[in-house]
Amino acid sequence: MSDSCPSSRYHHGDLPGALRRAAWDMVGEAGVRGLSLRECARRAGVSHAAPAHHFGSLEGLLIEVAADGYERMAVIMDEEIERAGDRLPGCGLGYIRFATTHPQQFRLMLGTDRGAGESPRLREAASAALGRLREAIRDAWIARHGQSPDDVFLEERTALAWSAAHGYALLSIDRQLLTTSLPSAWRVLSPLIETLLRP
Repeated sequence: MSDSCPSSRYHHGDLPGALRRAAWDMVGEAGVRGLSLRECARRAGVSHAAPAHHFGSLEGLLIEVAADGYERMAVIMDEEIERAGDRLPGCGLGYIRFATTHPQQFRLMLGTDRGAGESPRLREAASAALGRLREAIRDAWIARHGQSPDDVFLEERTALAWSAAHGYALLSIDRQLLTTSLPSAWRVLSPLIETLLRP
């Protein structure tokens, strides 16, 4: 197939979005190493130069895919909050569901070299997802104790909750390393709620 595409193929309406979606699928199929700008362009049906034009480099595209991941994670967290009827366990269950549904993209999002400090969109998307958990803990604490916890304490409890959900997610993804069956996420996370809300 020629690298040049008919002009009609450029009429996506949202070309950066089409390229990000193609990249998302490629990362899901083969991990970060399976992604190339040229193949991403081919899947989106555009010139091979289009990804570099919009994202600057492969690294720039990966940063945008990671931001997409946090935005998708937030949606799944909201779905699990509604399903559970409780924000606190819902946040953890949503985090785990996202990670186990999109393990390759989840690993990309965790990458320490994704340039988060240079990407406002990635910073904001990641903060919004974590912010759901922080606010759920704050609200549950107020409901239990009648006042908001101080900021340092809240960050400590948020880190504890996040660590538990994150650890379970990684165990679920790497199940082949387990010698015993993994209990359900609900059974693992439920006892933690009392610890999170204990002074």
